Parts: sequence; C-alpha cells; structure tokens
Amino acid sequence: MQPIAGRPQIMLAHAVAVLLFGPTVALFVLGVVGTALTPLGIGVLLLLVVVPATRLLATGQRSMAQEILQRPIVQDYLGTQGLGPIARVQRWAKDPARWRDLLWELSSITVGFTLSVLSLALFLYPLWSIVWFGLWKGLPDVFDDPYGMHITTTGQAVATSAAGAVVGALVWWFTVQPIARWRFGLDAFLLGLSRQAVLARRVREVTTSRAQGADAAAAELRRIERDLHDGAQARLVALGMNLGLAAELIEKDPEAARELLVEARDNSGDALQDIRSVVRGIHPPVLADRGLADAIRAVAVDLPIDFELDLRPPAVSAPLESAIYFGVAECLANMGKHSRATSGWVSLVVHDDRIHIEVGDNGVGGADPAGSGLRGVAGRLAVFDGTMDVSSPTGGPTIVTMEVPCG
Repeated sequence: MQPIAGRPQIMLAHAVAVLLFGPTVALFVLGVVGTALTPLGIGVLLLLVVVPATRLLATGQRSMAQEILQRPIVQDYLGTQGLGPIARVQRWAKDPARWRDLLWELSSITVGFTLSVLSLALFLYPLWSIVWFGLWKGLPDVFDDPYGMHITTTGQAVATSAAGAVVGALVWWFTVQPIARWRFGLDAFLLGLSRQAVLARRVREVTTSRAQGADAAAAELRRIERDLHDGAQARLVALGMNLGLAAELIEKDPEAARELLVEARDNSGDALQDIRSVVRGIHPPVLADRGLADAIRAVAVDLPIDFELDLRPPAVSAPLESAIYFGVAECLANMGKHSRATSGWVSLVVHDDRIHIEVGDNGVGGADPAGSGLRGVAGRLAVFDGTMDVSSPTGGPTIVTMEVPCG
C-alpha cells in the first residue's frame, strides 16, 4: 500500500477542504452559468474571471492531495498567452484539463465534502461524548436518552461518556487514513493527468530521449572517428611509410634502414597509446578496476580544489555506470577550467529507486547549460531516462543536479 501523510496533516487538509466548500460551490455555479451564457457574450466576461480562479483553486487542492498521498500529481493546461478574450475562451473550451477541473468541483462539493465532513465528525465525536456528560450533569432531564438508553445515575453517565469517547476515538483512528485515500485519491484522479495524457507525455519523453540519445551516440562516434583519424591513423600511415622505405634501403643503406625501423617502432608505440586513449574514452578501465565511487574520487583528487565527497552508488549496468562517470567527470573538468573555485562537493546517493547526483562549487558561476560539454552530459543521461539541471548564477555557486533511474 502506498504511503500516506500522518493523521494531523490529514485532519488539517479535511478542515481546509470544508472551508473551501463555499468558494468551490460558487465557482462551479458561475462556471456552469458562464458556459451557458457564452453565446450571449456575457458568459465570456464571466469565464475570463471564473476559469483562472478555478485553476488557482484546483492547483491548491492538487498540492494538498499531493502532500496527503505523498506522490506527484501534475496537470498540463493548454497555453493561452497572447490570445484575445474570445480566442482564450475558445482555447479553454478545447482543453480537457479545464473540463476536468469543472468535474472536480462537482465531485468536491458532493462526494469530497461528504467524506471530509465524515472524517471531521468522527474526529470530534469523542469530544462530543465528553461535552454530553457536562450537559447531562446540568440538564439531566433533557440529555438523558443517548443511544436510546435512559441514564439516571452519574455512574451510568460516566460509563456512557467514556465508552462513546473510546469507541469514537478507535473508529476515527482506523478510518481516517482510508477515508483520506478515497477523498484525496478522487481529487488526484480528476485533477491529475488522464491515462491517455500520461501515455502521450511518456511517448513524448521517450521520443525526446531517443533523439537525444541518437545525437549523443552520433557525437561520440564522430569523436572516436576524429581521434582515430588525427592520432592512431596518422601514426600508422607514418609507420607504413617508414617500413616501406626501410625495405627499399635495407640492402643499399642498412644504417638508414635501421633508423627507419627504430622510428617505426616508436610510431607503433605511439599509435598503441592513442588507441588506448580512445578506448579509455569509451569505457574507462578505472571503472572496471576500481568501481564508480573510486573512479570519481580519482578524478576529484587530481583537481587543486578541496572536495567533500558523499559517494554511495548502487550496483548498476556498465553503460549507466559509464554515463554517470562521464557526466561527473565533465562537470569536474569544467570546474577545474572555469570556476576559479576553492572548494566543491560531489554527492551520489540513491533515493526512491533513483540515483541523485549533485556536483557543486563555490566559484564564480556563469556556467552555460547549452554548452557542448553539458549538453553532451544531458544527452548521455537522456538515454537512461535521466535528467540534468544546472543552477549557476553570476557570482556562484554552480550546482549541477543529475538524476537517473537505478534500473
């Protein structure tokens, strides 16, 4: 069963919901009237006030339901910026989220209000049992028949009051959370995205992440090609030329042939080193040898900055481990080149089945999220449904937050 907020928070939310009953009824009635009078023109003026107010009320209820149910509840509204009054009302009429807000108002003033009042009544009933005893003491002839029983003695009144308080408290204690799930679960269903909207949003996210992943993969291939072309390939061409000249000179000028062979040997070693560098850029051996935490620690140690490290990575697949490593390494490289920082921190922890990474420094700020390095990090993470956020105001601090699912 999903977690839910504590009982005090639930009762406060019910109380707020009951207090909002009047405004909700008013907005619902005005919304219906405004919709009916739209062809006459006056309804447009009414809706220009009622619809934004309804969204404000729905947003507040959405936040309250989110706190009670302890899960995110989001909604997408169609944009109306720059539209005139008529066009704005027409856009609202085509927006499913606005109609769901109106349906929520109807639900809130009927089923929702009933459940909130029931929960508050169960909460107050033990107090009423105590108040009844005081009323019985003052007017025993008026309050002498609770539950259909005729109370004549103080002992009977005390027993009745105590039993009512205990039973009422137990009933409230065991029903308050189920009632809250029904009440605020209905709010979440109506005020959140529909199943179709959730699927459409997920399709958009997957399409975007796939495009970003393809771009990142293409950029990585271009980097590998460039590194091989400018490094190992050039050295191997020189190696082949030296060996060819040495073959021609080996009988005519053995000394010159020997020098060419020595040079070819050196070129072969340099070419091998270049190839190792390219391979290291694909999946650094340090990850396989030492693990993600020690690999990040090794990068941080090389920088002339004091670091606080909180590295608690879970066991993840090699591609995800590589993406996290390169993301952190890119942030640390930017820190060393541009931040002029004296201290920094790296945090890598798991929370709610997601890996949260934070890289920050006390430098001058001004980091550009659209730069090629950070854009490449975002592309790598997008392949794994990860996200990246950069906060770097002028004057600092710079904080890069990355988040990816554990699986």
